[in-house]
Amino acid sequence: MKAKILVLFSIFLMVFSCKGKDGNSSSEVVLKSEIQNYKEIKFTVKSDYKEGTENSLDLSFNDFLFRINLIDERAYLKADYKNKTVKDFQPVIYNYTYDSDFLNAEKRIKILFNGKDGYLFLPSYTEEFENFNVYKFDQENLSFYQTLALENLQCRDWVLEAENKSEIVFFVTDKATKTRCNFTKQEPYPVSDANEKQNIEPLKNHNTSANIYGKVLDEFVSDLNSDGKKDKIVVYQNEDGKDEFEKEHFNLILKVVLSGNGSSMTEKSNSQLIFPSQSNCVSEGFSNIVSKGNYFTIEQQTCYDYNIIVDSYSTFKVIGSEIYLYKYGETYFDKSNHEKKIPEKIWDEKKIGKVKFEEVDSKFLMNLRNKK
Repeated sequence: MKAKILVLFSIFLMVFSCKGKDGNSSSEVVLKSEIQNYKEIKFTVKSDYKEGTENSLDLSFNDFLFRINLIDERAYLKADYKNKTVKDFQPVIYNYTYDSDFLNAEKRIKILFNGKDGYLFLPSYTEEFENFNVYKFDQENLSFYQTLALENLQCRDWVLEAENKSEIVFFVTDKATKTRCNFTKQEPYPVSDANEKQNIEPLKNHNTSANIYGKVLDEFVSDLNSDGKKDKIVVYQNEDGKDEFEKEHFNLILKVVLSGNGSSMTEKSNSQLIFPSQSNCVSEGFSNIVSKGNYFTIEQQTCYDYNIIVDSYSTFKVIGSEIYLYKYGETYFDKSNHEKKIPEKIWDEKKIGKVKFEEVDSKFLMNLRNKK
């Protein structure tokens, strides 16, 4: 009798363990979970568009860097992870010429990411419907995945999403109406390789794995979004400054890296917040960054004219994965009359409105100063 019970118990264990081979397997549950976690993310864009035949575009986030070089109306894509090449330059379809231009094409790029791997959506040649060439990437590789068209015109302003059925399915959701619009698969547009070798070899010989922002001047570490993880504010040198002082104090690039769920991170960058050098006065430019809780303040110095020195304080508030200008203040010092008292000025959220970190530039701050 005991032997029969043991046999039946063994069969039960075998049946239970084999159940993992159907749709309820533990491995597939993990796969579904990962796919459900794919989110459209924001990324940092740095472009170099100029007159001539060669232009470039860098997309970066979470230690990933995609560089797109544009040569004679052709596009070549390279993928790096932590400054190491995972896929060297290859020809890709990236439509920035046909019924488009540099900036419009740039705005149509989308990235889905789940903290481990993701999909890069590059705009393709569009006739009646929006088309995208999709590239799958992870920390070790990048490869073409498929071409998709958005044939449902009910979704105008949308968010990119993905779900798992027998295979990953991409769709968009209209932000206003919550309407779901599915993509349809298309035949890939042929990649022209007539000048591939001629164009790619110089690109491969040029080191683009270096930090795209330049030399790091300073780094400030703090838990800005109160999730128990360290976040970073990085200050980069102005590579175009005429001397060392200007390179380290004016037109600097700021990057804020916020931790997210798991290993995911959100990057926000701003290359216009730090004041430019002004010929009509001598000032110190960028000075310091201080943080407390969910707030951080950029301290810098500029001037009204030759005599009035202005110390400015731009305070930002971190809310989740977004950063908003919370307060802007200025204090004044008259070099020609040290005894002169000039009242300080402060602009709070009510006067400023809801402005994101990446949207604040020196011109915006100057306009605040000039408001009556």
